[in-house]
Amino acid sequence: MSQVKIVFFASLKESLGQGEAFIELEGPTSIEEIKQKLNVILDKPDPLFEDGIQCSIDYEFARDSSKVDPSTVKEIAFFPPVTGG
Repeated sequence: MSQVKIVFFASLKESLGQGEAFIELEGPTSIEEIKQKLNVILDKPDPLFEDGIQCSIDYEFARDSSKVDPSTVKEIAFFPPVTGG
């Protein structure tokens, strides 16, 4: 098992009441599966499944179907939709 750091930004950080968490993964796991595990660990009403929530794996955008290899991944981040001007 390997431990992966999870970081939450902006409104997610506020709604979860924390800026980071750690999760133990046994092998390659999809972002969708990680979100489900985090919902149980954090005991919060599904903020990671709200519309528009974005994710990155080691600073690169990812999808729910993206796989995380805990032996190589250092950080997963979740954040609300990004806007710019």
